[in-house]
Amino acid sequence: MPRCVIADDSKVIRMLLSRIMTNFGFEVSEVEDGEELLENCLTTQPELIISDWELPAMDGIDVLYKIRGYSRLKQPKFVFCSSFNDISKAQEAVDGGADDYIFRPFDEEIIATKLTILGLL
Repeated sequence: MPRCVIADDSKVIRMLLSRIMTNFGFEVSEVEDGEELLENCLTTQPELIISDWELPAMDGIDVLYKIRGYSRLKQPKFVFCSSFNDISKAQEAVDGGADDYIFRPFDEEIIATKLTILGLL
């Protein structure tokens, strides 16, 4: 079963994404901040990370840079899911090594499309 880590400081968003990803057959972990996200990735080596941009302790973009900098880490797909509906943020994310960017609001169909494009569905 593929593993997914969902990082968001909103419990509602984590629960919604967790339900969607579980429906798609993923084993899901939820974290609230960037430090937890980085620690979780280093220990569980997930296939997919879905992260908000703004996280307590360490922003999602900083976590992305750290993960992409670890050569010993199996590199997961990294998707931002954020309320920053600014194309410049999405471009910054992709330039920094993100695989995709989901603008909020989202639904299960949008997630399915993104996962299909990434080869995870």
